[in-house]
Amino acid sequence: MNAVRSDVPRIRLDALRKGRGGVVVGVDPDQSSSTALPLDALRRLVEIGFVAGERVEVVAAAFPQGDPIAVRIGATHFALRKHEAQAVWIEPDGV
Repeated sequence: MNAVRSDVPRIRLDALRKGRGGVVVGVDPDQSSSTALPLDALRRLVEIGFVAGERVEVVAAAFPQGDPIAVRIGATHFALRKHEAQAVWIEPDGV
């Protein structure tokens, strides 16, 4: 598992383009009220593997607005809605 570094800029998972990856920093329970996910949805993200230090990569995104996006976390693929991906903070590769 990769270490999370405090000196690297962090972005939300929905900001990654297809083919880009990074390391999960965590799931943010304090999103703005317009995009806030219910607690059970945040818990689901953690349960399926969006935990600090785990590698994630965007493998596909719907055209034209990128919703939903398909991501690989570990050896598993998931489809996430854009508002779900906004709850996941990552340290992108190549920064």
